[in-house]
Amino acid sequence: MAEIKQRIETIKIPSEGATLTGKAYWPAQPPKSSVIIHGATGVPQQFYNKFARWVAEQGHLCLTYDYRDFGASKKNHPRNSSATMADWGLLDQQAALEALLSLAQTPKTHVIGHSLGGFMLPFHKNLEKVDQITTVACGQVYWRDHHLPYLFMVIMFWYLLGPLATRVKGYLPGKALGLGADMPAGVYWQWRKWCTSPTFYSSDIGSVLPRMNPEPYRGPIKVIGFTDDDTAPKASIDRMEPLYKEAQITRRTLNPKDFNLNEVGHLKAFTKQNAALWPEILSVS
Repeated sequence: MAEIKQRIETIKIPSEGATLTGKAYWPAQPPKSSVIIHGATGVPQQFYNKFARWVAEQGHLCLTYDYRDFGASKKNHPRNSSATMADWGLLDQQAALEALLSLAQTPKTHVIGHSLGGFMLPFHKNLEKVDQITTVACGQVYWRDHHLPYLFMVIMFWYLLGPLATRVKGYLPGKALGLGADMPAGVYWQWRKWCTSPTFYSSDIGSVLPRMNPEPYRGPIKVIGFTDDDTAPKASIDRMEPLYKEAQITRRTLNPKDFNLNEVGHLKAFTKQNAALWPEILSVS
């Protein structure tokens, strides 16, 4: 049998009304499982590349990708995009999972959802093809969940600088606001609506959002949060669990100090300096 070399393959992913760009990280041997990373809002797939390489080194096929009109999937300036957060979390995430499944037949399929990458999963119609879900720093965040001094930044983002800048520019100027990436206005406004409502996206169900999957996911879900995550505090993660009442939930609230780490917060679980967390993210419940 010919030797299989570890490699990274750029792939195109058809999604309704868009074409996404992703990267498949192939292990150096036939993959033991298939893993997909649904990224956080405004976080490009390249942010996850070191983690994805490590996943492949453990013997798994790993797929990363960018949502429509963002990152490597961006075709035009975000001011010309009509994309919404629902497009990213429903159309693109489901399309990316189908792309992963078409790459190889493996014994197991593992979905890793970071923030936005996890909270849209209850709507997905193809989770019966998934054997394991892990959500990382994922919650139904309401702005009043936050504590000082972080609360000041949240108020500015949702009620002052964020709306003003988005109206003036015609898109969210995330780079100028310290978020690292610009995003379509439709993504920001929907994100804002949900995070300033105590019921998050519930009021949109049946209108701009479909009904949640009547056949809920029943497999294992690991829900990972961090004690120093100001963006997705415990209260927001608590709201996610009832959406998975048929699943086998394992809840893990991790303290960076227990892993000899200085800081994890909302985004840094996937950075190289916090690689001590990676076995916890990849392992099954």
